[in-house]
Amino acid sequence: MNFLILGDGVEEHAWAMAIEREAAHQVRAAYPGFDDLTDVPRPRDFDDALAMAGVEAVLVGGDHEVRVEWLRRVAAVGLPAICLHPPGDDSEAYYQVALSRAETGAVLVPDLPARLHPGVTVLRRALADGDLGAFRGIRHESSAEPGDGDLTRHLFSRIVDLVRSLLGEVEAVTGTGDPPGQRPDQSLVVQLRGPEARRAEVRIVAGPAEPARLIVSGDQGSLTLEYEPTFKKQARLIRRTSGGEQSVTELVPWDPHVAILAVLEQSMAGSDARPNLLDGTRAMELAEATARSLRRGRTVDLHYEEISEAGNFKSVMTSTGCMLLLGIMVALPAALAGPALGWNWTLYIAYAIPPLLVLFMLMQSLRFAVRESKPTTAESPER
Repeated sequence: MNFLILGDGVEEHAWAMAIEREAAHQVRAAYPGFDDLTDVPRPRDFDDALAMAGVEAVLVGGDHEVRVEWLRRVAAVGLPAICLHPPGDDSEAYYQVALSRAETGAVLVPDLPARLHPGVTVLRRALADGDLGAFRGIRHESSAEPGDGDLTRHLFSRIVDLVRSLLGEVEAVTGTGDPPGQRPDQSLVVQLRGPEARRAEVRIVAGPAEPARLIVSGDQGSLTLEYEPTFKKQARLIRRTSGGEQSVTELVPWDPHVAILAVLEQSMAGSDARPNLLDGTRAMELAEATARSLRRGRTVDLHYEEISEAGNFKSVMTSTGCMLLLGIMVALPAALAGPALGWNWTLYIAYAIPPLLVLFMLMQSLRFAVRESKPTTAESPER
């Protein structure tokens, strides 16, 4: 598969090298390009890059300021894409892709490989089989260096997808940070409530780079996945029993790029592979909900809605109906009070109300012209 690489950062370069290592893939072009990949064509601008012949898939990176627009444009032309996560500071970019997908059939895989790690598969199996006894909780601990970005919108939005893949669809979040406020930079602790009141916690602390730990606890023991966030080093599983016994299993090296490439191929073949667009969207929605929780100082409950043209139409019609109702409440008293003030022409305002109501009702028929999107299912712990 011929790839176009958008962006010239460290992550984009790592992806370019990973693609070049795969016999079935190659980098067709890179914009703005890499100094050490002199044999890879470098288009003059983004439009030339998108129009380059032979491009079959795109790796969407770049700074957050341009990544949103690049992702929207790539989805609009229908090219399969892998997008570095997060796509921006909010979920708007993913919403745009969801709306254009019905027209172009665009395939998007967010770069969220952690849920695919073999160690996570072991944790998932332990939860499903009840090896740890009655569920007690899930906890993720990691460190953040100064260059890692916003704790909430950048780091948490990546980690929460991993936790969500074990916990299930998150129903409520409670965030606390240091210093208090919407953008803590010293520490962030987020409590998550999932199905059946199951609990999880994500803890991020600013400091030197350390291995991250994903801990699943039950009344008969715990299982911990200790890993380096970029997966460059070997991970290990630590099992602790309720009696205090401990065993350590070293895991084989694992390449996250190969795993995401496999997901892209499966998605292009029509398989419901994960992570998908919905997973990326949910991760950003949870990050936004956490930011609201930090700002308001309370728990935020989540209510998910389908992202589709039909959903947008309903939202627009609801807003229009409310504005029309408020307008009538203002216009009708004004029309009746006008003659008393010598403004007889205000009576004609009342005559405009019935036609407006009829027009609003007729606009509802446009609902049948809106395409129905494929229904999506809520996240459940993967097996």
